[in-house]
Amino acid sequence: MPSPSHIHPSLAQVRQLGLITDDELDDAIAELEIIELQRKHNEEEGIDVPELAAGAGLVDTLAWLLLTDLLPQDDFLQRVRDLPRQHGGAALLERQQLAADALRQVNRQAIDTLYDEDLIDQWQRDAAHARLPADRLLASPVAALRDMLRQGILSAPQFEALRLRTRQRGSELGRIIVDGAAQRAHRPAYARPVTWVMPVLLLVVVLAVAGRSIMSRQAPSPATIAEQGVERPELQQNAAHAVESARLPGAGPDLSITVVQDGATPPAP
Repeated sequence: MPSPSHIHPSLAQVRQLGLITDDELDDAIAELEIIELQRKHNEEEGIDVPELAAGAGLVDTLAWLLLTDLLPQDDFLQRVRDLPRQHGGAALLERQQLAADALRQVNRQAIDTLYDEDLIDQWQRDAAHARLPADRLLASPVAALRDMLRQGILSAPQFEALRLRTRQRGSELGRIIVDGAAQRAHRPAYARPVTWVMPVLLLVVVLAVAGRSIMSRQAPSPATIAEQGVERPELQQNAAHAVESARLPGAGPDLSITVVQDGATPPAP
């Protein structure tokens, strides 16, 4: 196999900077070879994957690795966070700047896809370009559209109008992007605590039914009636307090819960 520097000098340099691993470098070299084979055998059809230009610099090369997922974004972002432990001074700044520029470039392409598919206008595109994140990856146009909603560049009424327009006369890709963003629409902050209301109400109903069943089977003595007269208001107060607590944002029954997250969610707006 030809040396990495012969295939593409920038790949070897990115490896020397420690921003990719040996395995990721090998995968990138193999990808370039596959693209070259496709070009030779399908000259008329063209290449259906992102290509790395022969004269691409470090930013373009790193952006290409991220765009093709040859460099997994989670691994890359963790690697960038670990840079201060390994480097300092100019060496650290060089690597951090390169990583930030590459992220912006990939994110810019996601925004440009929205513009190319006529999902946003020029003003919205320019506003999104001005606020491109440099510490995270907008891995798709769907994520880019969701980020514009989060930042307020695209308002909720504008998004609803966009959904209607896309259904009527949008491209197939445009409809896929908008539908994907709509499926992850923002939920109000109080939505999750309210999910505790039904279990608490069910508990109250069960207690009430059980109490009536017991009362119907045995006639209470005066002493029991007096005792229940003290306990029942207390039970009702406790149940009402539990229901009211479940309605309040951030509140809930006193339970110990272990939460396992299966992935990141778009930050709340």
